[in-house]
Amino acid sequence: MTGASTRRALATVLALAFIASCTDSATAPKTTPSNDVEGAPKLARDAGAILLQVSAYDYGLAGALAGEKTRTVAAARYSVVMRGTSKTISVFNATVLTGTLDRTGPIREKLVPLADGLSDLGRDGDTYADGGDPAAFTRVISDVTVGWQRLRDLSTVLPKDDVLQGAIARGMSFVVTSKSSTQSTITTGPYASAAEAKQALQRMGSPLNGSYSQTAPFVVRIGPYGDRAAADTASAGLTKQGVINIVTDAASYAFSRSGPAPDAELWREPSRVLEVRATSRKIGLSSDGSWLATGSDDGYAALFNPVGTLTALPQSYAGMSVLQFSVGGDVQTFAVGGQVVTFLEVPSGQNLGSGMRFTGAATQILFVPSTRIFVAASTGSTGLPGGGPGLIGGRAADGEVLGDPFPIVTPAAGARIAASDAGDVYVGTTSGGNFDVEVFRPGRDSELTALARIAGVGTALAVDRSARFGAAVTDQGTYRFALADPKTLTRVAGPVRDIAFAPDGTLYILDQTSLLAIGPDGVLRWTASIVDGRRLVAARRAVVLDGTDKLLAFAPADGTGEELGAGGTINDVAMSRDGRVVGVIVDARRAVLFTLP
Repeated sequence: MTGASTRRALATVLALAFIASCTDSATAPKTTPSNDVEGAPKLARDAGAILLQVSAYDYGLAGALAGEKTRTVAAARYSVVMRGTSKTISVFNATVLTGTLDRTGPIREKLVPLADGLSDLGRDGDTYADGGDPAAFTRVISDVTVGWQRLRDLSTVLPKDDVLQGAIARGMSFVVTSKSSTQSTITTGPYASAAEAKQALQRMGSPLNGSYSQTAPFVVRIGPYGDRAAADTASAGLTKQGVINIVTDAASYAFSRSGPAPDAELWREPSRVLEVRATSRKIGLSSDGSWLATGSDDGYAALFNPVGTLTALPQSYAGMSVLQFSVGGDVQTFAVGGQVVTFLEVPSGQNLGSGMRFTGAATQILFVPSTRIFVAASTGSTGLPGGGPGLIGGRAADGEVLGDPFPIVTPAAGARIAASDAGDVYVGTTSGGNFDVEVFRPGRDSELTALARIAGVGTALAVDRSARFGAAVTDQGTYRFALADPKTLTRVAGPVRDIAFAPDGTLYILDQTSLLAIGPDGVLRWTASIVDGRRLVAARRAVVLDGTDKLLAFAPADGTGEELGAGGTINDVAMSRDGRVVGVIVDARRAVLFTLP
């Protein structure tokens, strides 16, 4: 190629490159800064969390209003939650308002309607909380449906978020529906007294759908009728009899639910609620929490199967103080009683073996799975010197009598007992100003072996299941020690109200105003504040009865407390052996169970 040819070829290439660059410049979009809402993905997740919670609680309330027995939320508890949700929505909307000022774009166009809809949800939730109006609950259900749709619309203009999509899918799977109808009621009166209203109802022929009020204003109501025409016909008949009356219409609502149960979202709420015998004071749960038994003041023990059916109602002696299920084995049994402890078969409630009679009421009972025996302890008749000794008795799972060292005689104040999974039973008794801890293994040892001596009058004893650690409370303080080396005895707190070991060896210490968690390494993990700690069980979470009507569950990792929706005065607390289920007696007439995450 000559020099001229080379120059012509180069010129052609440069020309083509220039044309291409001009074309690219003309077609490339201009890059301009976005003026849309920042932080929208987080706002979307926050909205999803709000809607998911309300969806789950709607499911629970709808179940309660429909008379369901599982995964229900009482109206009072729902109201408390909705008041808190309304405040959360206010904070969310304030954030949205700040974030959308002077912003434009598709995200803003989707986010603002979502926030507006949540405002409606908060307002309707507050309305229901104020008076329990079913019409307000119907509006809440509609608000939630709209909220999920608007959140889904918002997600279409955001980067893909699997967590958000999962929340939307789960929330929309909890289906709650309402159906309204108009019912008509005839009212006559008012009358001078309830007796006069009753007589008026009788003169009307005492219709089956009639009733009279026993407090002022004294009126007679007949109905409700499913349609206005039927009510008008009945009203006309009364008018012919000279009875002045008025027909009024009122809306009636029915609620239903479907889809999967929101177990994860409603773990703070009852998983089961059972109406039990009045004056019930004690509750016991089977090892997996499926069976439960309750004991009442008059000595009746009510046994319920996993679906809530009463299978047995045996009567023992009045003054029931202990209740315990066996663990494992081919036949499940349970023990109930006070001064006399009897052993009963599941599900029939038939008596087994020989009961244990104590000089005073039994104060503790436990079941040792590895040796399959019940062990119970009692004080003397008065609990004071001169009132007779206390006793520790043992029976096999089927109620059969055991040999030495049973029965074990203790000081009049009785003993504190604990057991490990290995089968060892630990006994703490006070004498001479010291709390002596001894140990024996039923079926192997005929005598007790001294283990540790702790200064003071003993009030509690606990042993972790793996038999690594023990703990005791006396009037001198709270002590922790390694069972293999009692010389490691260390004072970890002052005198407290209760102690319990978690399965991982964490020691929970309950005082009046605090709950402490001490790890297996002996280091304090966290402290949580309470008001009036009374009882403690170490389930999957440490659960504390705070006062008489507040049940708190604390996260093992950091001590975050959550209130469980017991809904009344709590008479007793128990847990399943696996720690999954916690049961309480509420208002001496309901058994309320919680399934912990």
